[in-house]
Amino acid sequence: MTKFSFEIKLKAVQMYLSGIGSPTIAQRSGIKQHTSVLMWVARYQKYGIPGLKIRTPKYDYDGDFKLKVLNWKKQHKASFLQTALQFDISNPGTIATWQRKLNQYG
Repeated sequence: MTKFSFEIKLKAVQMYLSGIGSPTIAQRSGIKQHTSVLMWVARYQKYGIPGLKIRTPKYDYDGDFKLKVLNWKKQHKASFLQTALQFDISNPGTIATWQRKLNQYG
């Protein structure tokens, strides 16, 4: 996944909150998927400015945590984005990868 600077994310969120649609923002900002804008908006609304900052170092989640997240997702019939917001995981694709590996390898 391409990393966008904090400034680009904040500008995109501000544009969205001013009424500009996510596809338009994505096109103007060189963002491939407008869903990235929606994810940033959701993180901003839940966590504020810190939710948009690039987190370093990368987090290393243990197996118990991954299962807890996947079980919560299943129990609440939540999307990857909703689950990522619930557990403060910056990239919903991370959870999708865990789900794929669980489905494939058990």
